[in-house]
Amino acid sequence: MNFKHLKTFIEVANCKSFSVAATRLHTVQSAISRHINALEEELGISLFERNTRHVALTASGEVYFAHAKAILNHCEQAKNDAQLVAQGKLGVLRIGYLSSACAHFLPSVLRRFNEFVPNIDVKIFEMTAAQQLHAFVEGSIDIGFSRPIDYGYDGLIRHKHLSNDPIYLVVNDSHPLAQKNTARLTDLTPYSLTLFARDQASSLFDTIISAFHQHEIRPKVHSEPISMQALLTQVASSQTVALVPGCVRNLQTKQCCFIPLDIPLFTPLEMHWTASPSATAKTWLHWCEQDINLEKETPSHSPS
Repeated sequence: MNFKHLKTFIEVANCKSFSVAATRLHTVQSAISRHINALEEELGISLFERNTRHVALTASGEVYFAHAKAILNHCEQAKNDAQLVAQGKLGVLRIGYLSSACAHFLPSVLRRFNEFVPNIDVKIFEMTAAQQLHAFVEGSIDIGFSRPIDYGYDGLIRHKHLSNDPIYLVVNDSHPLAQKNTARLTDLTPYSLTLFARDQASSLFDTIISAFHQHEIRPKVHSEPISMQALLTQVASSQTVALVPGCVRNLQTKQCCFIPLDIPLFTPLEMHWTASPSATAKTWLHWCEQDINLEKETPSHSPS
């Protein structure tokens, strides 16, 4: 079916005149007649009753007219939607995030982004750094918020530093160290140490272990939970100690005490995206660059 013929048919039906339709379509009346004749021949019906003075739709023509308008409207909407998708103004944006690190800023940032581009459907997925890396490789997320990723992926993934999160000692509220204002790494040596699993956040784990090595201390790593909430539950229910980013205080921390360290020890929070971002990711990145300052949105969790 020729869309030009459909447009001609709709124009004649609206104008009830071949000559007026020709003028409005900037063509000659004979071309209008050819289009209508070709359409009627293809359909095997008469669309118009016509004579030298009168042009009117037949009953079949009335039915076809309604469908023809719907078809062209749908095609126009399809064109507009396709252009919006190409421009990154319509579609889906998939974001992976660390819940503990992002709980204090991500909801308000996403709300403002939705106001900026309401036709982008933002889907969020709670993921560790390792899970986000895998998701980037698989193409299942567009943006990620996590700790630094393996630098072997520099060619695939871009990053932006957002903040530095201080590392805290966390113990249960009846632990011998719970009353200290600050803690030294040497204070931890008598106790079993719990760290977040290295295979889920290697940069965090390595930062902590490197600090021990620099001070010539050999920690007694007891367990490596894959969930920060599980780590806190373990600490709250035992005499084990843990070192965690300050943002973990955003989780359920009942019966846990967070104690600053006496040395500057931090873990970064970064935003990540692929080297070839999707159209919606480009819109997000442009908005972050032009409309908000993510570094201000993600302040460090300073000791209080």
